[in-house]
Amino acid sequence: MNKEDGAKKIAHTAVMVFVVALALCLPGGNGTVAQAASGAKHINSEAAAAKVRAEAAKALIEAQNAMDKADEMMRMAQKQRQKSMSKEKDAFQKMVAAGYYPSDITLTAQNGQVHAVFSHKKHLLREHLKCTECHPRIFIMNAAAEKKKKGFTMANMRKGLYCGHCHNGKRAFSVADLAMCKRCHPKQL
Repeated sequence: MNKEDGAKKIAHTAVMVFVVALALCLPGGNGTVAQAASGAKHINSEAAAAKVRAEAAKALIEAQNAMDKADEMMRMAQKQRQKSMSKEKDAFQKMVAAGYYPSDITLTAQNGQVHAVFSHKKHLLREHLKCTECHPRIFIMNAAAEKKKKGFTMANMRKGLYCGHCHNGKRAFSVADLAMCKRCHPKQL
């Protein structure tokens, strides 16, 4: 007999002893075993309900502990990502300070006809901008992914998104100024 079977047998014996004791404790001390069994079933159902509540409480505590652990892991991952981004920004700034600039980026419209050229060198040298003024707040540092954005349109730029964040007529020439098209779209004009 294994431990589980032994435990079940002991529990069954305990219930039987309890039933007999309950029969003796009923008013007059002469209750029937059937009455005692009925009372025992009621007590057993309450005990079972208490056991279920205890198991549910234990499961809730375990779930909360797991959620706390997951939250902590997410916080640690976020800190690590921020450290990594900070190192990446520092590396780019050092590269620019040494005279090395990211290459020009050619952007092609979804219809495949309109091309725009973005020069990091012109923006960094002439305008004295830092990488962090655009990255990652306005543009992510992945040209291929940025090109795939469906919202990268002249209409959105006129609303102040992407290039339009600075090229709004106040900080730099406006993307809406038709006389300036050739500055970004040299191949078409």
